[in-house]
Amino acid sequence: MIWQILLYGSLVVAGFLAGIVNTVAGGGSFLTLPALLLFGLDPKTANATNRIAILCSTAAAVATFRKHGHLDTAATVRLATPTLLGVPVGALLAIHLPAETFERLFGVMFIAMAILLLANPKRFLDSSDHATYPVAFRFPVFFAIGVYVGFIQAGMGILLLLAMSYFTNSKLVSSNAIKNSIGFCVTLAAATVFMIYGMIDWVPGLVMAVGNVAGGVVGAKLAIERGSRFVFFFLVVVMLATGIKLILP
Repeated sequence: MIWQILLYGSLVVAGFLAGIVNTVAGGGSFLTLPALLLFGLDPKTANATNRIAILCSTAAAVATFRKHGHLDTAATVRLATPTLLGVPVGALLAIHLPAETFERLFGVMFIAMAILLLANPKRFLDSSDHATYPVAFRFPVFFAIGVYVGFIQAGMGILLLLAMSYFTNSKLVSSNAIKNSIGFCVTLAAATVFMIYGMIDWVPGLVMAVGNVAGGVVGAKLAIERGSRFVFFFLVVVMLATGIKLILP
């Protein structure tokens, strides 16, 4: 009985911390997935169940950003559409392929992108003073992110923020609001696929969601109150940690 209480408690704590990390930057799944594995779920079930907690935290974060006037609905729709189209492809790959297929490749990419961030922080901190890439590239880039998100989810926020820095002139806090809104949409799509295949374990998923919701609200408030510089440095730290985690066996 005591061991079960500790396990459920670890799910709530992991969910809370991951909710903050996911809302401010991304990569919170590297906290929640080990907690779900410790709870006794197999890797594929943990990957599917993890979407329930993320769905709840992104919903809480979006509500907080919207309340404070930081959500651009039109931009969300433009960027969410190609991302959503890629999600079912990635989710089906997750059902039939091992997650390790993409992990190390994306680990290298995260570290490389963190270095690029540090080399040119102005692109992210001063949204009005950098060129954006042609619109024609937007669809394939966000579609590819959707495939990745459907496959493994971890690092979704990082990829979305990076992509938005090249295709929009939004301030980092506003981009964070859009990122969480897209995150809610694509996570709902992926969770639906996994639910159809019966891969979600609802009890640990909902228990973890309690912590995720609280973390999502706290993370959104931190991003709003601390501003773009806080989000930027938080993002760099999380990207480096995520990259190392993905590369190491």
